[in-house]
Amino acid sequence: MKKNHKQAKNILIQTFLVLMAFITVLPFAYIILIAFGKNIVGTSATIPTEYTFDNFRRLFSETEFLSWAMNSLVISLVTMIVSTIFVSICVYVFSRMRFRGRRGLFQFILLIQIFPLTLSMVSIFRIFVSLGLLNDLKGLIIVDSTISSAGLVLLAKGYFDTIAYELDEAAMVDGANRFQILTKIIMPLAKPMLAVVAIQSFVIAYNEYVIASTVMTQGLDTMPLAVGLQSMITGQYGTNWSLYCAAAILGSIPMIALFYCLQKYFIGGLTDGSVKM
Repeated sequence: MKKNHKQAKNILIQTFLVLMAFITVLPFAYIILIAFGKNIVGTSATIPTEYTFDNFRRLFSETEFLSWAMNSLVISLVTMIVSTIFVSICVYVFSRMRFRGRRGLFQFILLIQIFPLTLSMVSIFRIFVSLGLLNDLKGLIIVDSTISSAGLVLLAKGYFDTIAYELDEAAMVDGANRFQILTKIIMPLAKPMLAVVAIQSFVIAYNEYVIASTVMTQGLDTMPLAVGLQSMITGQYGTNWSLYCAAAILGSIPMIALFYCLQKYFIGGLTDGSVKM
């Protein structure tokens, strides 16, 4: 009786998981169908009856997709590098050093995550204007690096706290300085968490739309991908969904490739990391 009950429970769980997987995959499958669909225009898009590769050809010949993708890649890669370095240094300081105001500063970083980004849009825009950073990729890199680093410091600190401080002491006895300890001991041991930081910062910068749509307003070729996709709206006819979905599929390839390359570190970092003070 217990065996039958256990089997029924397993069947129920597996059925639920299959259903959830189907619900998750269905939107992506539908996007792929629309991307290859013919004459899918307007907001009443349905499952296509005709398919073509012409949408992808038009994407490169009629839009600035390559420029958008390259802009987003530059912004995201630089943001990923800057954020990973900045988070590593900040988290090492919070985790290993003791100084006056340490707890208050850490709590302040936590506090600023509460406020929505839209509250700072006017200030960000005025700063961009005063520094001459409107329609400049450098401005987006600075903002995206700041936003991603602030949130990821909270995530990474718990992982750094799990690394034994005795390793630092042993290295100091051997004559290593703080920088050598960070780069040669702590960072190699924190690869899973650093992979999480790298992927998350890349995704944040790659998908960021609110700030980019405000400060990148001139010239289609200067826009990042998230903003460029919006320009595919075709006036009274609404959105050309086939062209839009084709761009969305190609635009998602860098994130998929990055996650595939770092997935073993990413999963390990999420499992072991937590906010700890």
